[in-house]
Amino acid sequence: MADLARMTAVEVPVLWEQRSQIFKQSQLDLSQTEAVDSAGIAFLVQWAKSLPQKQLTLLHTPANVQALIKTFRLEPLFVLQAD
Repeated sequence: MADLARMTAVEVPVLWEQRSQIFKQSQLDLSQTEAVDSAGIAFLVQWAKSLPQKQLTLLHTPANVQALIKTFRLEPLFVLQAD
């Protein structure tokens, strides 16, 4: 699996190239994630939309990621599980 510790504008282009493997999963554990910016949120949105159920489960979702999802009104695309 790709290294998803950082999902920022710097890393997302590399992650996008690996999306065929990454998007096979329907959940993501964010407990080891160090940074997520709007590019990372956009990547997660595309991941969620690629799934049959159109929802991605995020485990151990940090407060800043929850805030971005809420700010952009993306809640229908994610099942959020905080610590």
